[in-house]
Amino acid sequence: MAHLSFRGIVKRFGDVTAVDDVTLDIAAGEFVTLVGASGCGKTTLLRIIAGFTRADSGTLTIDGKRVETLPPNKRGVGFVFQSYALFPTQTVAQNIGFSLIVRRRPKDEISRRVAELCELTQLIGLEDRYPHEISGGQQQRVALARALAPDPAILLLDEPLSALDAKIRGHLRDEIRAVADRLGITTVYVTHDQEEALSISDRVAVMSAGRILQVGPPMEIYLKPAVHYVAEFIGSTNNLPARPAGDGRLEVEGGIVEATVPEALAGRDRYVVCVRPEHISLAPAGDGGLTGRLESITFLGQTIRARVVIEGDQKLIADLSTSEWLDSGLAVGDQVTWRVRPGAAMVFSADDPSPEVEE
Repeated sequence: MAHLSFRGIVKRFGDVTAVDDVTLDIAAGEFVTLVGASGCGKTTLLRIIAGFTRADSGTLTIDGKRVETLPPNKRGVGFVFQSYALFPTQTVAQNIGFSLIVRRRPKDEISRRVAELCELTQLIGLEDRYPHEISGGQQQRVALARALAPDPAILLLDEPLSALDAKIRGHLRDEIRAVADRLGITTVYVTHDQEEALSISDRVAVMSAGRILQVGPPMEIYLKPAVHYVAEFIGSTNNLPARPAGDGRLEVEGGIVEATVPEALAGRDRYVVCVRPEHISLAPAGDGGLTGRLESITFLGQTIRARVVIEGDQKLIADLSTSEWLDSGLAVGDQVTWRVRPGAAMVFSADDPSPEVEE
């Protein structure tokens, strides 16, 4: 296990600052995910750690040793590429053992290590096949095993699951995390998939325009976002323009919402109230809450996503469990009452930028 640290890392490509004064510590054995929209700098930062890209300024240390000037093969890192980058004319076993062959390790040591990694990554029985003879998920496992072959201190993964379908992706992300835990390896993972980031990580670092906006455990990032951008990028939100209404309350379109304004934002005359869809309850109209019209519903299995038109012709999304929905007696076209669950409203400056969220 290795401790990874970078201070003031900057990288520019012409007039574009891809990584802008990034500072972060990653503990030995920790699994940290960099997440953000395309062009936010996450892959550039990963390549700087690996040594494939040279930072313009800043310091990068592994276990307290500066490595900015070291070539990739001297840094003790393993890298899993988005495209897997397997050698098409080599078998699974040859791909996995390639780095050990280059290092001139003894043949029996290479065979032993390849066997260990095939077992670890569930590739037993596929050793003699070529990449075109195995599935995408199996190719991903080969790429992971190859990165682990030289026993690196740090594992780097650049969107390794983006080419796979959703069901396989969910299964393999759990496998990657299990392998990282079993080996106790320090891991930095890059993705633009918010669900992937939340489900796999010890901590999540949300990036935008080359900067890290917030770093924290997944639940903290989701429930206590530091800025509006993070709230809107990680998960779904309803964004309601709001004005002060006194007594710790805010006025939104159609009524009053109980919300706590952060001390740093006190005294402003405009806010944005963000509410997660699962924190909105719906009921038939007439029991004193805020009102709207149920415009449509989408069945998502365990969840019903309801779209409600509220005052000002604004759209509101509410997620109800399927059992809740069946018990509600509501139908599309009904007038409904909606409420924000106590303590669930998040308040931000109306001037904060919103992300261009990838689909």
